[in-house]
Formats: sequence, structure tokens, C-alpha cells
Amino acid sequence: MDRKQFLKGALQAGVGLCCCRAAFARDAERVASAGQAAAASDWITALEKRMKEGSRSPAWRRIEFAEQWLQRLLDNMDTLLDKETRSTLMQACGRSCFIHAYGVAPEGKPAPNALDDLLAAYQNAGRTSVRRDGNTVYFEYSTTDSNPQGLGLADAYCLCPFVESGPERLSATYCQCSAGYVGEMFERLAGAPVKVEVLESLRTGGKLCRFKIEIKSA
Repeated sequence: MDRKQFLKGALQAGVGLCCCRAAFARDAERVASAGQAAAASDWITALEKRMKEGSRSPAWRRIEFAEQWLQRLLDNMDTLLDKETRSTLMQACGRSCFIHAYGVAPEGKPAPNALDDLLAAYQNAGRTSVRRDGNTVYFEYSTTDSNPQGLGLADAYCLCPFVESGPERLSATYCQCSAGYVGEMFERLAGAPVKVEVLESLRTGGKLCRFKIEIKSA
């Protein structure tokens, strides 16, 4: 190869290398711009999330709204539904509450003396008002019983943590939820269907929450 051809080849190689460098620089700039755009997008998303979280109503406001909504719901139920339907609906809610707390009922029948053993335990603890008369059980929550926040019947607080001492005008229909809760508990102990009647409750002006439970044939 003569000198002229060598210089020509070197020049072409140099030009090609410069073009590659220029292309690489452009690609790097594009990648950097894309990265900056992605970072900016993530920052904006995070900012929007913080703004939404910060604009949420405080817990006390949401609880206040929920109490008012529940009161309106029960008022409408009392107006639009007959007593039996209201009772069936609320007792179903109470049963769901018990199942959520303790799980679904185990398969098979309970121990033969499960119910009597529990009633005997109540009697031994001094709660003589909790008793059985044939297929009828009389049960009540003690003044020393309390809800998860430690608010008890002795201070006129409902054992349901959602209600506690409010709303003030909450319909007594809500107490059928407790009837369903008690019903689920005693059905598991008795191994047979039961019918629960609310005899007294804080919402009806009573001092205790008392129930009459009729055990039906399995």
C-alpha cells in the first residue's frame, strides 16, 4: 500500500470513528433524557399520592360520618321493612361478625355437655342469671363485660366497638345484630338451631343486654 492510499484509509476510519462517537453521544443523551423523564414521572406520581393521602378526612371525621350513615340506614330500615325482615337482616350481620371473629363452625357435633358446661362455668363465676330451663336458655352480658376498648356495660357503653356510646338516636333494631351473634354462639354449643329474642338492651333503655334463647330440635 502506498502512502496516499494509507492516508486515505486512515482518514476514512477516523471519520467513521467520529460518526460512531457522535451517534453514541446522541444515544447516551436520549437515554439520560428518558431516565430524567422517568424519574420526574415517578416523583410526580409520588407527590400526587402524598397530596391525596394528605387530603383524606381525619379518622374522627370518617367515624362520625359512618355513625351518621348507620343511623340513617337503620331509620330507613325501620320505615321501609317489616319487623321480621329487619330482624333477619341484622341477625345475619351478627352471625357474620361472630364468624369473622372465631371462624366458621367446625364440622361435626359439639361435645354432648358443651352447653351445660358453659352454663355451669357462668354459675360458678356468680352469674346465676345465666341459666337453662329445659330448651330455653337465659343469657346476659355482665356489667363487667367490655368491648375491645375496655368500655363496659357498667358505664352504659355498648359492647360493639363500632357503636359504643353513639350515635345517640341509633335504632334498637341494631340490637338484633347482637341477637344474631349470640345465636351463632349458642347454636355451636347446642348443636341445633336456636331462636333468639332480645329481652333488654342498652338501646332500649335497659341496664343490661339480656337474651332468651330457644333451642329447637336438631
